[in-house]
Amino acid sequence: MNLSNLYYMNEAIVLAHECLNDQLRSPFGCIIVHKNKIVGIGKESVKIKNDPTAHAEIEAIRNASKNLNKTNLSDCILFTSSEPCSMCLSAIHWSKIKKVYYSCSRKDVFSFGLPDSFELVEKRKHLKEFEMIQIKDDKAIRIFKEWRLKKSKNILASA
Repeated sequence: MNLSNLYYMNEAIVLAHECLNDQLRSPFGCIIVHKNKIVGIGKESVKIKNDPTAHAEIEAIRNASKNLNKTNLSDCILFTSSEPCSMCLSAIHWSKIKKVYYSCSRKDVFSFGLPDSFELVEKRKHLKEFEMIQIKDDKAIRIFKEWRLKKSKNILASA
């Protein structure tokens, strides 16, 4: 495994961890790398922006596109704390990113109560429009466990 890939994955996981301190966020983080430099960052911001499309991957794509002043990100690599949902996979396709690294699988995320219709994910994975590679990291799973525990406590506290 490439050490720089591990570094960038860790950076995406750090962003996800930062979301734990914000009750309005779910723990998802994403970065986009261009020529060995982070050019896009994204944290899940759906409730903060009242925007159902403000997932970490889409926020990172928006940030990278703005910073690079272009929409074709085919020369970039995306690193995300969790396997992208069907909406984010479509955004990755439209931005022309060719390589995606993720840590938690969609099944891991589903087990923490964050469902997605996986039909589109499965269809897109077989089209080979871009390469998806898992870099499993226990820190990413621990973030979801901690988030789930906090979420349960917040639900009890507000009852």
